[in-house]
Amino acid sequence: MVQSLSKESSTEMVKLGRTLLASYAYDNVDIDLKHATPTGDALEDTLVHLTSGTMIRLDHGVTPNMLACSEFLWRKCKHNPDALPEDIPRGTSYLDLLDIYPEDEHVSGLTRRQRFGAWAFLRDLIAHGPPYFQQFRRRLAYPETMDAIPVKRSRQVPCRMMNINPSTTINNVSVLEDLFRQGGVGDTSETNQLGAVNVGDHVILVHGDLLTGERIQSLQESRSEESTPWRCFQFVVYVMGLFHLKMACADAVWRMFIQPSKAKGMQGVKRESINSLMSHVSIIRPKETLKIETKPGFRRVHEIIEHVGIVSRLDCWRLEATRRAGRVLTLEDFARSEPQWEDLEAMANQLVQEQVASFETFSNLRTSPTGIRDCERENLLL
Repeated sequence: MVQSLSKESSTEMVKLGRTLLASYAYDNVDIDLKHATPTGDALEDTLVHLTSGTMIRLDHGVTPNMLACSEFLWRKCKHNPDALPEDIPRGTSYLDLLDIYPEDEHVSGLTRRQRFGAWAFLRDLIAHGPPYFQQFRRRLAYPETMDAIPVKRSRQVPCRMMNINPSTTINNVSVLEDLFRQGGVGDTSETNQLGAVNVGDHVILVHGDLLTGERIQSLQESRSEESTPWRCFQFVVYVMGLFHLKMACADAVWRMFIQPSKAKGMQGVKRESINSLMSHVSIIRPKETLKIETKPGFRRVHEIIEHVGIVSRLDCWRLEATRRAGRVLTLEDFARSEPQWEDLEAMANQLVQEQVASFETFSNLRTSPTGIRDCERENLLL
């Protein structure tokens, strides 16, 4: 039975891989093989480092001809020793990300980012505010889409577990070679790859965490002088996962707003400042402040960002309602005034312009004279 399943899985891997319409994803797997009976060797390492992988079929109308661009990309690659300087594109900065989608005229006068921010204000009020606002749940549509990927059921074929520790560049080479071998693709000019489908000018998408991306770039740089595209790994195109991007963003928030004060021995200062992130954390998670200041982990930081953001947006609603009607002191008072959907939309548009940082306004705030800058408000706007 086990042999039958293994053969069937191998057949599926080769069948999908030879279409050249498969991307590959892999990650490390650490297993602690503890002994049921203690052994005399106390220094024995029971932690085993393996690599798991899977093949994902490329859908949404992708054809092999669309992927036949390996040589074109290699001519523009900075690792290519024969690339002309004028062919290598300049690096991408965060400013380039601001113009991925050109802005269009909107009746509200808001940018796309501001419209999403207004949607987030309304979402939090409806989901976490007083029960009165839940009646508007159906009025709140999905966020505005810009370039939506059609929803389609994905198909993947798990690969065999590899007894390789992907912690070094050379081991990542072994992982990639093993994955491509399982997929039945390679370079037919190599003596040990007879029977494999020739990659040729096609590219193969490879997914992994950010460290995997660094390893792949390192091996492409170190092998750039090799004689064949296969040995150069020029056909490998690393694609970052959005989950790992979110992890990097959460880590950046922790490093900017929590870790610096910890390193300077300023834990008390950042908690005394009522607008600091740690001040908010000490309210919603009073028993976890030490853990959050030292080694919180991704999930805890992600939840902190989400929960503090929700509470901050709800407080903005309270302040805006108080500003418009002085007798309103709480969100419950605001709910008793029975505002209509149109009123909430107008308030959300106002809030996103005044309480959320935009590229134009925030640059002006940061370049203001030191004597008139309000650094706490700048951090809150972020």
